[in-house]
Amino acid sequence: MKQPEHIPARQDCRAPSVRTAGSTTSPASPKPTDSFPDPSAPSFLTPQERAARFERICNEAMLERRSNGSAGIGTLAEKWQHQIVKRYLTERTDCHELRLPGARYVSDVRIGRSVYEVQTGAFAPMQKKIDYYLTHTDWYVTVVRPIAQNRWVSVIDPETKEISPRKRSPRHGRAEELLPELYCLLPHLGNPRLRFHLLMLEVYDFRLSAGSSRRRTGERFERIPLSLLGELTFTSTADFARLLPPALPSPFTVKQFSALTRLRGRDAYSAVRVLAALGLLRPAPSVGRAMAFTVSTTVF
Repeated sequence: MKQPEHIPARQDCRAPSVRTAGSTTSPASPKPTDSFPDPSAPSFLTPQERAARFERICNEAMLERRSNGSAGIGTLAEKWQHQIVKRYLTERTDCHELRLPGARYVSDVRIGRSVYEVQTGAFAPMQKKIDYYLTHTDWYVTVVRPIAQNRWVSVIDPETKEISPRKRSPRHGRAEELLPELYCLLPHLGNPRLRFHLLMLEVYDFRLSAGSSRRRTGERFERIPLSLLGELTFTSTADFARLLPPALPSPFTVKQFSALTRLRGRDAYSAVRVLAALGLLRPAPSVGRAMAFTVSTTVF
């Protein structure tokens, strides 16, 4: 039996007020007593119930794919993961893919004054859209990021269409991967109308083989979510503090931070800059020729 839709009927998916280019009215700021509206995740759903609901949506999507053939589970050109996450946020399709009045942007999910943007790739392409939400509307924005905590992989031969047996990947996605992506949104970090929500998933990746060797894999052809392993929400500075490695020395260099977080190269530098912008880190005297930082104690 299908679980009842958890979005209250009173929630309207139509767009509330938007400040247009010719308007002089500023978007309303949230009151200090306002809580972040969260119609997509009501308190009466336990983690186990959320996981069961996600699995049901994945199974229904698989049945639709089989019945529709190459048409996919929703929009023809839309990837499975993106569509399944939107359904998990709400199964009301009238709340999906809504165009912003007077703008060229389309919201992935919009319920009243709550907007959800599902971002499976880099955050940089949505920078202008987030800026528009926060400067031209009074909406609350949640950026939803699926992370492949556990993954299975099969390789597709593009010529014969043969699919190799699936194997468990040794790579595991981690919440720390969010940090470098936030670098392009530095001006908006700390805005009370912006938060980030991670869906930790088990997924099945299909990759196209590259070259003559069946073991070499090229680009990812499709990612199919299998199950929901957990959820993490980042709204305040204290939430981001959970991503600090507990074994950080004081002071520490970016190289030491990289070793503890397994973020490499530019990602490690971007993550440190983000944590410093959030007030979690502060500059320290250089260690040799390397920049150094210490963990701020004012946020704990």
